[in-house]
Amino acid sequence: MGQRHLETLRCDDMKARDVAWLRGFLHLDARALADGIPPRDIERQEQTVLRALELFDERPGVVLADEVGMGKTFEAIGVAAAMRHMNGDSRIVVLTPGPDLNTKWEKEFQKFGEGRSPMYAFGDQIAAVRTLNDFVTTLRQKHVVIAPITIFNTGKGGKEQAYLLSLYCFWKKLHWNTTNAILRRYNGGKQPRVDVSKSHFLEFATLEEIEPHLDAAFGGRSEEEVIEGGPLVALDTLHQAEGDEVFGRHELVRRALNLARFRLVRALMPDVDLLILDEAHKLKNAHTVRSAAVTATFRKKYRKALFLTATPFQLDITELRQVLALFSMAIGAPADLLFGADAFFEDIRAYQHAYNAFEAFWRALDPGLVAEFGELFERDPTLTSEVDEPSLRAVAGAARELLRLKREKIEPGFRTWMIRSIQDDKRRYRSHRRAPCLPEGESVLPFLIYERFIAELFRQKARTHKAAVQINMVSSYGAAREGELLADSVRKDLPPSAEDYRKLLRSVLDKLGARPSDHPKLNFVMTDALEAAERGDKTLVFCTRVETLSDLASELKEAWMERLLERWRVAYPGATRDDIFDTTTRDKDTRGRHARIRTRFHDPQDALYLALRERYLQSLLTMGPWAEDHLDEIIELANERRSQLRTTKTRASRLDYGHLKRCVEQAAATLWRTHCPTEGADYEHQLDVLTSPDFLTLGLDLELDDLENDERGRECPTWEIGHDAARLVVQHRPHLWGYLSSALYGLNRKIRVGVVERLARLLTHREVPFLADLLGAARASGLEVENLKSRELLDFVDAFWRTPAGKPWVQRLRDFLHYFQSRNESQQRDILEGPIATGALVRHTRDGESRERLREAFNTPLYPMILVANEVMQEGLDLHRHCRRIVHHDLAWNPAQLEQRVGRVDRIGSLTTKLLARDPSTKLDILYPLVHRTIDERLFRTVKSREKWLEFLLGARPDFSEYTLGDEEPSPLPERLASELRIDLKPRAETPS
Repeated sequence: MGQRHLETLRCDDMKARDVAWLRGFLHLDARALADGIPPRDIERQEQTVLRALELFDERPGVVLADEVGMGKTFEAIGVAAAMRHMNGDSRIVVLTPGPDLNTKWEKEFQKFGEGRSPMYAFGDQIAAVRTLNDFVTTLRQKHVVIAPITIFNTGKGGKEQAYLLSLYCFWKKLHWNTTNAILRRYNGGKQPRVDVSKSHFLEFATLEEIEPHLDAAFGGRSEEEVIEGGPLVALDTLHQAEGDEVFGRHELVRRALNLARFRLVRALMPDVDLLILDEAHKLKNAHTVRSAAVTATFRKKYRKALFLTATPFQLDITELRQVLALFSMAIGAPADLLFGADAFFEDIRAYQHAYNAFEAFWRALDPGLVAEFGELFERDPTLTSEVDEPSLRAVAGAARELLRLKREKIEPGFRTWMIRSIQDDKRRYRSHRRAPCLPEGESVLPFLIYERFIAELFRQKARTHKAAVQINMVSSYGAAREGELLADSVRKDLPPSAEDYRKLLRSVLDKLGARPSDHPKLNFVMTDALEAAERGDKTLVFCTRVETLSDLASELKEAWMERLLERWRVAYPGATRDDIFDTTTRDKDTRGRHARIRTRFHDPQDALYLALRERYLQSLLTMGPWAEDHLDEIIELANERRSQLRTTKTRASRLDYGHLKRCVEQAAATLWRTHCPTEGADYEHQLDVLTSPDFLTLGLDLELDDLENDERGRECPTWEIGHDAARLVVQHRPHLWGYLSSALYGLNRKIRVGVVERLARLLTHREVPFLADLLGAARASGLEVENLKSRELLDFVDAFWRTPAGKPWVQRLRDFLHYFQSRNESQQRDILEGPIATGALVRHTRDGESRERLREAFNTPLYPMILVANEVMQEGLDLHRHCRRIVHHDLAWNPAQLEQRVGRVDRIGSLTTKLLARDPSTKLDILYPLVHRTIDERLFRTVKSREKWLEFLLGARPDFSEYTLGDEEPSPLPERLASELRIDLKPRAETPS
């Protein structure tokens, strides 16, 4: 789309570009009910799309900086939809941080087009790619291409570098002997010269296609004007300056080859109308490969850019300059864009000085003067009247300057290229809690030795990164033990006095290694998370140390098993762990009581098999007592069906309740259809399945699978179906899946069978306390539990779901099914095949599952209840459906990282949001476990101080007390002044009242 076309669109659409115009083609509310998104958030997202289009009229780029969890992805796709609506030929590129988020974006685009009333139908023009060559070729064919930015990290292999060096030598017309010499100098002859006339760039572009672009790739100007912090120098510039010797400087030449590669990609790809960059703050460092790649590849190749980040700067406001530098590369970008940005940064520095001065003056005021200032501001909001009292005069002058800068410089400056909506009420429902963790007993010793060790290193002026070393120690004993400073390899570099402390500390930590939970912080987090799990609350724990992550997960599991044992002891007083759970020794494996009982619930030759299976006569049909009234007739036909069945020898020789159930259900369905055609007319599809010849062998899904114990054989059952056994199937009484039949409605048969069977197995998993609760309740009711009788326990299970102990289990399963129903089939498979299949209480991000599977499992109300995550999980994933607890086990110096973590559970449609609608006192718990008198406390103070600026400059109300680190809190600001000082970056600016 050319510039003239853009201007035409701007003129034609300005009159109509309002909410009514937007809703004519974009329906962001289409999934609002299913996803639990309030109408006010839909309206805000619509206004954001309109505001972005408005800014695009004047600017090459927009930073979409909504707080974490407010729907930036949907808003960005909404902008893409508007671009496509205004011009059906527009090309859009979405760059994502990595493969997992690439998949997420692809699914979100697909979600826009799903359902009878889609949000916006992009049609078949969406493509997600995984490689650089696919990116270029697909962009030529499709109009919306989604790619992970990591594709630019490829090309480091020797073959591709040999190809590019050979291509350079071809372009320079160097003799092949010279080419071979250059390759030997660069890579030691590991890769031979490439015949570029027979090879392809990115596996598709011929020499004929790329030859016109070789001048620009290898020659041309360097990229110092574009890339902050250091130039990428063209290969020919290096060669001319230093001759053939330069090819021995491997890193320098590698960077030049990367530049050539990116320039060739740029030459081969078509222009892009909209570049969407997710998690744009990851490009704040211009020295990284990905930043250089984006700069070199997309310079003057896109017209508009939409950068998504909840944290546009993290440690310093000047980090924004790299974002604006990328905007300056857009086609038609103003030449003075960066000059204006630098002036704006100077304004922000002046604003920070003014703010600090105002805060200092304010903290010095006593309560009487605070009240006096409040009255003064109400009388004179301009603060221009004369003030006699010196302290008040100083505060008024500082506030006046602060307000001037905010109104004249800061807010207008941000609003020219940024949109940011924030959660106004998050300070009300977010509960930040510092939890002091005091070393006690033996756990004091390693901390004392550690401090002496570090002090001795400093006294001896030995080089060490003290902060990193201390963070290991406050994370876990395992992290400290595995830290570089305690490794035996460093002993030769340590002074003898420090080496003595190192050996002593290493010895103590090795002894404590068998008891990781003795670490005060790890013990606190473990206890807190397990208590929450017993209440039914999920916990998301963030660790940055790999050893801590592993230790915490294993200790949580071990402690949970001890808690489970206590619940089993309600049914079996005095039982030991070996009595209840399986044990393995060198000589033999011994099955515990849990495993023996669990097997009975899934053995089709035990009547308990029926306890957790769906009884189709009650859940699929509304037969009522009809089957019991016609039991003789049903038994006769069921035995006929039994005689036609062929199964394995084992299942044919002894009564099999799985086969019996199917024979009785088919007989009852067949007779009911004949005797009650009017009632049966409403259930034709269900009756067709239940009466199918394959139903006896394959079950409801009519497919052979292991979940239902389907087996084909050649043996005819020798057992008969009698009245007592048949009555277990037809009896019209409540059972688990009868309570949940409405929640199962609409699932296809295969998924329905899968979810019922997976949940039946989950309930009896050893880490799930269902059997313990069931048997404890059975013992309390007088049932004999030492020698369980199947028929008695089956009757009790059916009654259990209505008891105080059983109702919470039904509700949790119902909540799970409601969430399950909201997912598409691919997500449903991830849930059923992922961690939920294991029934593990705790999962961590080193378990090997994909992030998507962990996300889907954790978002259900079922297991896992605790997710121990590393940095990989702190961005781009929604984990909010059933979790409202965050634990920062390992803190970060960067407040933006902590906010990203909290944003995993504080999102639109979150559990917290739903609970707040019913109970305004609901809290989202954010815990900071801090080891007393260690670097933890300093780290917490530092990150909170930095958070003040991250929050205030990006639209939060100023609140000095929120970031107070001492015991005395300053007086709150007058309400009107706090509102006036707030920087408004919302899509529709508001005037403070």
